[in-house]
Amino acid sequence: MYSLLKALSFKDVLEREFIPFLAALIVAQLYFKWGSFALELVGFIFTWLVLGFVLQKILSAIRK
Repeated sequence: MYSLLKALSFKDVLEREFIPFLAALIVAQLYFKWGSFALELVGFIFTWLVLGFVLQKILSAIRK
């Protein structure tokens, strides 16, 4: 995460990752009730990763 913030400006990171972060946080709060903080954290991070990937693919398809 540090290298990501160092390589990109905070504004760039915020523009790229805020929507997937917020959506993953909402999904995790509503649906991840696994009884283990570690499992829920891994689920949240994986959800954030997938949503970020999908959003970047959609945005790159729109920009073409």
